[in-house]
Amino acid sequence: MAPNIVVLGAGVVGLSTAVPHSGGNSWGKCHYCRRQIYQGYNSDGAAGMFRPTLLLTPAPSEDIFRRWCEDSFRWYDVISRSEESPVAGIYPISGYELSTEFKEYPYHHKMIYNFREMTPREMQSFPGNYKCGWCYTTLIIESRYYLPWMMKRFRKNGGKVINQTVKNLEEFTEKYDLLVNCSSLSSRELFGDKEMTPIRGHLIRVKAPWVKHFLIVDNADTYIYPGQDNVALGGTRQKGIEDLTHEQVHFDDVMRRCCAAIPSLKTAKIEQQWIGLRPFRSVVRVEGEEVNIKGKTLKVVHNYGHGANGVTLSWGTAVHATEIAKKMLQCARCVPSKL
Repeated sequence: MAPNIVVLGAGVVGLSTAVPHSGGNSWGKCHYCRRQIYQGYNSDGAAGMFRPTLLLTPAPSEDIFRRWCEDSFRWYDVISRSEESPVAGIYPISGYELSTEFKEYPYHHKMIYNFREMTPREMQSFPGNYKCGWCYTTLIIESRYYLPWMMKRFRKNGGKVINQTVKNLEEFTEKYDLLVNCSSLSSRELFGDKEMTPIRGHLIRVKAPWVKHFLIVDNADTYIYPGQDNVALGGTRQKGIEDLTHEQVHFDDVMRRCCAAIPSLKTAKIEQQWIGLRPFRSVVRVEGEEVNIKGKTLKVVHNYGHGANGVTLSWGTAVHATEIAKKMLQCARCVPSKL
């Protein structure tokens, strides 16, 4: 009999993990349980540039991080070259990355396309005093298109969606053979993970169709990402702050920095101001364990803590988590928890 599986999560990591479970030669019945507690925590507001940064998302090792990045890029790249590209919201985009300090090449420079150093003349064309810069082509993954596209694939392959607030894990112990935990910040309450920390970010979407290239300044402290319908401007990284109260001062600061980089944005019409919480962990957790709940055992595979790289790494960590899940269902014992 095929195993019964539930994926717990409300964002791109959870949905990416649910799709491999239900797609292709299905090896189990999969439910996707959306525990939507943090209104600013859902992935659909993310800017979605493929730009992996090991510094912002620590992995168990650099080899594992590289594997996650390469698996994700291959997946996104295939979609970007298909007829599904506009529907899925994934397509190539070229632009510039600038730094006010001398830096090594960005981590992803061997994965993407057309990477080269910018000339001094190119750097001087932007306001500011930049020490180095790069020009390259990468991929945009617009979550507000990508998530509905993925959900359609999940349902088409027989997956079922459950919308509920999960208060404890006891309800899953006898109903499912395996739970895949992609609940991120909610893992603090559900699994006692004290390493989870929110990093608050602010993003503005403006109407600026004349902006055709992305621009990243100082490791994405400031970024400008053109999308299909508007341009995403960011950002902020406020560690440990979970309050989603709208404070205009932060949005004004984002707009000021972006307009300093591209002055024509001063005339752009603001369409949306959004606050989100990046689910950061000291090390991204992709591993299995057996959880004892009132004398009952629940097999769990964890996949959370991606920080600023949730969209970028979601498919790669989903592939990894699926491999762990298959092994756990084939053996009686599993990897002990590292918490």
